[in-house]
Amino acid sequence: MKLQVEQAKEHIGIKFPYSYTISSDALGSDVVAFPWSRHDITINGEFWFDGQNYIVTGRVTSKGDYDCSRCLQPTEHNHEVLFEEIYSDSRTVGDDVTPFDGEEIDLTELIRDTLIINEPSQVLCQDDCKGLCVHCGANLNVSPCSCESFVVDPRFAELRALLDEKDDRLS
Repeated sequence: MKLQVEQAKEHIGIKFPYSYTISSDALGSDVVAFPWSRHDITINGEFWFDGQNYIVTGRVTSKGDYDCSRCLQPTEHNHEVLFEEIYSDSRTVGDDVTPFDGEEIDLTELIRDTLIINEPSQVLCQDDCKGLCVHCGANLNVSPCSCESFVVDPRFAELRALLDEKDDRLS
């Protein structure tokens, strides 16, 4: 995923579009542990030369095979992330500017880092997923379980026993 930027330097301010669809293998062997590593990744955006630096903006679209965070059922999740990076072919660059060799900008590291940093911490099979019963493990999306709905927190079991004794004495 390399952008040829020579033409942009000749046309200051003119935006040049780009689009790639790549296999996740192109991002390196260290991404195989991520759920999106078995699917293609689409990158599109535009770049331009502002007279001093090259500005690259874009969108990374990926799809991954996840387990729902509540019910553990396999689910496919589509993910879209925006990015922007400033590049310079100058020998002196600031903290917010990434250096490059002046002929082409390689987006591989930027795309890999963008996907990894924006990996979702939770994925749900549906917005209103009911999850699993904490007692029997039944998937509550499929059917309700027959477990008692009111369960005392084990840390308060002794207090509950005292209340039960008191109720028995009053009866």
